[in-house]
Amino acid sequence: MRVLSLLFDPRGAIDRRAFWSGLLQLTAISMTVYVGLIRFGPDVAPAALPVIGEAFAVGGVASHAYGAVAPDVPLVASILIVAARFYATACLLLKRSRDAGWGAGPPVAFGLAGLLIHGAMGLWAYALFGDGMAVIVPIFADMAAAALFGAIFLASTGARPSASERPRDGRAETTPRRRRPEVKPAS
Repeated sequence: MRVLSLLFDPRGAIDRRAFWSGLLQLTAISMTVYVGLIRFGPDVAPAALPVIGEAFAVGGVASHAYGAVAPDVPLVASILIVAARFYATACLLLKRSRDAGWGAGPPVAFGLAGLLIHGAMGLWAYALFGDGMAVIVPIFADMAAAALFGAIFLASTGARPSASERPRDGRAETTPRRRRPEVKPAS
């Protein structure tokens, strides 16, 4: 499967191998974008990193909200980079979830839970903005919570067998079935 269709097309289903390959490709692309932005847009570069980018964007939104300042170009660019990475991840999760027989429910629940985590940490950061360096605590807590929650969900999604690999009745087969030995009629 091509990289663009793998990362940016929500249609279809992918097996475990394509899922992990897509996540590795997405990480490599994120790192490449980060390295490219370090030179030309250091204010935006952290948004390209997985997990750190979301916390960086939440911190930027909270600081702009606290200062009652309109969003500037680096903040908007950071949000767009995070949104692009979020969309690619959502496409991968949706395809893998379909192949695993889950449907669209778990990726949507994962996305909503992630937004809830980021929103709660953003509100916490907003509440601490007048206290100097204390605002770093919710940003690090956001990174830790998102990393832990994301790792658990990605591992469970990536480890689930494909629908074609499971028995049709939906139960997990614990022991392999043995064939009965063929009995030849006596001659």
